[in-house]
Amino acid sequence: MRSQYKSITFVNKRDSQYQEYCRNMSYLRNSNRFQNESDSKQVITAWLENVVIKFLSKCYPLDERNILTWEELSSMNIYSRKFKEIDGLFNSGNGQIYVEVKASLSKSSYKRGRTQINENLKLMKMISPNITAVLIMADCRYFDPSFGYAKEFIDEKNSNTDVYTLCEGLEGSIDFSSSNKWIWLLNEQDVKNLTDEFGPPHHEEESTEY
Repeated sequence: MRSQYKSITFVNKRDSQYQEYCRNMSYLRNSNRFQNESDSKQVITAWLENVVIKFLSKCYPLDERNILTWEELSSMNIYSRKFKEIDGLFNSGNGQIYVEVKASLSKSSYKRGRTQINENLKLMKMISPNITAVLIMADCRYFDPSFGYAKEFIDEKNSNTDVYTLCEGLEGSIDFSSSNKWIWLLNEQDVKNLTDEFGPPHHEEESTEY
């Protein structure tokens, strides 16, 4: 029986196959012009991803290969190349650290982030078993009060499982070596501190999913 997945690896954005994939996706988007202008939440999320990567880069070496790629067996029994951009990848003495960033503490962000991590880790573990996943969730109502907030829900859900280790805030040392999965919560003051250090969001930020 053929494997569902094969040739799983990380590449950077300069990879020729990924560049071709991006050109094809751009063509499809231009052929279906039902796009809305980037809203403020997308701008804020792109900013948050950027500053969190900069912040963590002070603790861990950044790995620029933040494109996960693999060949997947289709229903026609044919392999096709897939690509997925992840928010961040770092190297550490205990292996790699993969991060997903969410710009709200909403129920939907929590559920979506965990789903993304579970799906991506399934593939990443086939590259190396020593990969730690960190779901980073920040309270960005400082910039846009319409962001969701459900910290009590997150605390309750997380207290009922030992799968994710919880940490909070920017203070103190950051060591993700003791657990396979983490949830890192940043409150409004943490977001303000990131703004003081790296500057506020700008509308030229690349849009992204939140």
